[in-house]
Amino acid sequence: MLNLTSLDTMDALKMAIQCEMDMKAYYEQVAKLVKNDDAVTILEGLAEKEEKHRLKLIRMYSRTSGKKILYLKLGKRHKLGTLQPCGTDPNEAVRQAKKNANELKNFYLTISRRMFESELRQFFREMALEEEQHIAILESSFIEPLTLDQPEMNDDNNVYREMAATDKDRATSW
Repeated sequence: MLNLTSLDTMDALKMAIQCEMDMKAYYEQVAKLVKNDDAVTILEGLAEKEEKHRLKLIRMYSRTSGKKILYLKLGKRHKLGTLQPCGTDPNEAVRQAKKNANELKNFYLTISRRMFESELRQFFREMALEEEQHIAILESSFIEPLTLDQPEMNDDNNVYREMAATDKDRATSW
């Protein structure tokens, strides 16, 4: 892993791109673990936002370096070591998603303080703000105690069953 104090602009952008790829994959994995449709929608939405961030970072990399990224194959050198992998428990995975989003926000804030160019400094601050929004979405959507490992109760079907049973009782009384 790179030392954040000696990180140059290109390495910072590459590392940020890798982080966004990692977070997108993380949200997709968590979405597969949960059994609640609303939770899946929220997590897939966050994965899409991470993909948009990745594309935004690639554009900034191209503009800053003058090079185009056709594909990105980065080694462990460009991984943010504080991001944790997704486990198998959906409740713990969502808790860890909150921590990972916070780690990424802190990474962006740290990088923004180290940038000499004001445009890049502002860019990384904006990225930190967007991660702050992800944290807010996670915090407001997943309130403790989490029960994401249980299938959601579909009350609509129960209501329809009760209505059908009542109609059946009326039909026999005529």
